[in-house]
Amino acid sequence: MIVETKLIGRRTPFERRPIDLPDGPHTLAGLLTHLVEHEVAAYRERQDSVGVLRVLTERELQDAAQTGRVTVAPQERGGDVNTPDAVRTALTAFRDGLYYVFIDERQVTELDDPVTIRPDSTLLLLRLTALAGG
Repeated sequence: MIVETKLIGRRTPFERRPIDLPDGPHTLAGLLTHLVEHEVAAYRERQDSVGVLRVLTERELQDAAQTGRVTVAPQERGGDVNTPDAVRTALTAFRDGLYYVFIDERQVTELDDPVTIRPDSTLLLLRLTALAGG
């Protein structure tokens, strides 16, 4: 499955990346839980490499140049993330309408809705921003 993220109101392009999903039937809540767990694991992996000399690949340089931010210096280690808290926050944010979810261009509006995911499916997470003064 391809996951796209977009922040409304920003000119930055969609971020697109493949994510593997476990087999079987899914609900939106289960899908979001899996995505959060995947992101927490990736965050922890990045934290393990903080402070180690890192050389950027040509592709990483090109990707960074497109976003306008190239970082090569060692960064400070961030705090640990509690996975159940991160999942709870993501589900609460969905319930509160802070982001929308589309699967293959169809909006999914309920966490308990069953979702059908194919290997070539696209999941779009569309984060909303508050208007100033509103």
